[in-house]
Amino acid sequence: MSGNNVIAKNGGPLDVLAQALATGPLAGDIPLTDAIDRALEERGADAAIAADPAIARAIVRARAGLDPVENQGKIDAWIDANSGSWDTILGQPLSKMRRQVLSLGPAGARIVEASAAQDREGALAAYRAFQDATPFDVGIGSWLEKRTVYSTDAYVSARVSGQRRNMHLGYDLFTEPLHPLYCPTDARVVCSERRDMRLDYGGLVVLEHEISSGISIWSLWGHLTTASAQRWKKGDVIPKGTQFAAIGDFEENGWWLPHLHLQLSLLPYDDFSTMPGVGEEAYVDVWRKVFPDPARLILK
Repeated sequence: MSGNNVIAKNGGPLDVLAQALATGPLAGDIPLTDAIDRALEERGADAAIAADPAIARAIVRARAGLDPVENQGKIDAWIDANSGSWDTILGQPLSKMRRQVLSLGPAGARIVEASAAQDREGALAAYRAFQDATPFDVGIGSWLEKRTVYSTDAYVSARVSGQRRNMHLGYDLFTEPLHPLYCPTDARVVCSERRDMRLDYGGLVVLEHEISSGISIWSLWGHLTTASAQRWKKGDVIPKGTQFAAIGDFEENGWWLPHLHLQLSLLPYDDFSTMPGVGEEAYVDVWRKVFPDPARLILK
């Protein structure tokens, strides 16, 4: 097999590993999925794997021709069957609110510059000017938008040489601080904590939603108030319709314009606080499947 530091032309070591496993002979004729798990365990110290073993497994499976996660088809079918069922996470139906896409992609845009510089007054002034010019109730930060706002070294890729993690994996809802959030289904808390670093999540809650026996999806709610994160502990059960959190202001939410970052995940994590909110453009096909668009559940 390829050496640990081999970089594929359009990818990284994970692509090289997947290609070797998919095209080469498998020891003992073991199933491909087992060979992948064995190879990842043997190479667990490699930077591209150690950075996020769950993501590494999904990428290698996808590049080797498998679904990135088990039960992919069943989960996609459930999401399609429940289109629009999360419409009231802001209390009133989002489908009836005035919505406007708020791009954080173009370099040089004032909101992007101010956010990257953690300039509260500048970001607020740019946001209000945008809202005055195009009145709306909720600003939308698009899923899989390529963004320039992720400017710190924390966003340098450990998986692909020379790339940054700049593809937004969630769906943002920009509104006023302290706006209440409502649980869209019966759910179990798997993570609730405060990420007290600038340009991080601030208050964070992750919920597990069991969609059928033994099959779950997870939702990450980021940029919340500190009280939201402190209210819950792992294992708590939240009934559908419960006001369980609120959007945080700059001091509590990682120093961003007040908004909710909502992200779906098909991957189970031992520690969901490590789940990435942005990813490399090289793996956008994997992100589409592993972190599906929350708008599929929010809007019909």
